Amino acid sequence: MSRLAAEGNPSPRRDKCLKKISSGLYAFQTYLEYIQDTFTSEKQNVESLCYGTEHLARTVREMVINPDEVIIPDAATQESLRAKLKSDKTWIEKITIHLILRDFTSFMEKTVRAVRYLKNTRSFSA
Repeated sequence: MSRLAAEGNPSPRRDKCLKKISSGLYAFQTYLEYIQDTFTSEKQNVESLCYGTEHLARTVREMVINPDEVIIPDAATQESLRAKLKSDKTWIEKITIHLILRDFTSFMEKTVRAVRYLKNTRSFSA
């Protein structure tokens, strides 16, 4: 049983929201690893982003009532995605990186709003 599930009866809405956040963070991991492999001029910043995202995904997953319900892409899915992202053209890589970072930023903005909402409605004990 997860740490927060033992602390009381959390809201099903809160749990669903946290599952989506954690699953989304895990889904972005493969994309961020692609950026790490491709965008070598910012290697240290991208490594930090990857580490922070993975840590946040694990932390949020621990807050879910049943952490096994969080969707984590398997190795085959990740490998298939990596193959689709690869390109011989530098401009396609740059556009791909831009789009990934734009979508990740949007996801994180929505995540912050959701966490604030949960905190303000007392559905969140952090």
